[in-house]
Amino acid sequence: MLFAEEAGIKRIVISGGRQADKVGDFLKAHNVPVIVTRLHSLPDMAESNVDEMYTLPFRLKEKGVLFCLGYEGDMEVMGSRNLPFQTGTAAAYGLSKEDALSSITLNAAKILGIDKTLGSLEVGKDATLFISTGDALDMLGNQVEAVYIDGMPVDLDTHQKVSYRKYMKKYGLTE
Repeated sequence: MLFAEEAGIKRIVISGGRQADKVGDFLKAHNVPVIVTRLHSLPDMAESNVDEMYTLPFRLKEKGVLFCLGYEGDMEVMGSRNLPFQTGTAAAYGLSKEDALSSITLNAAKILGIDKTLGSLEVGKDATLFISTGDALDMLGNQVEAVYIDGMPVDLDTHQKVSYRKYMKKYGLTE
């Protein structure tokens, strides 16, 4: 913090934050949020509990540190599709489902400074959302049915779905 003050840096955000809970009181006192990345990682040290990363969001929440979940490093585009399931892991390891969902919605918007228009469903905010049957944070039970970005529907049809329907019909396997 001293360096940031001397350098005139007004806002600090920690990205990664694998050990952020160990200085959680300091981070809270100085209003420093954390972007927790790669939740599905093994711990840094051999003597650490294997679930150390899974419980990190819960420990940050307990300390009162604003955090969100992110996916950075290599293969972001491919890996980012699993962000909801990492969120489900955070819920399975201590966070309430509401707090887990906030970690990829409202908390992320707050950290980015765009929470006046995004991050939650409220009058006057952009309507960017999805509708899912099943639990959206469960990789086995979720099925995204509809997506809206800024209130506009997104076409979810893919070439895989088109091929599936084509061959189901061709071989008489459709109802």
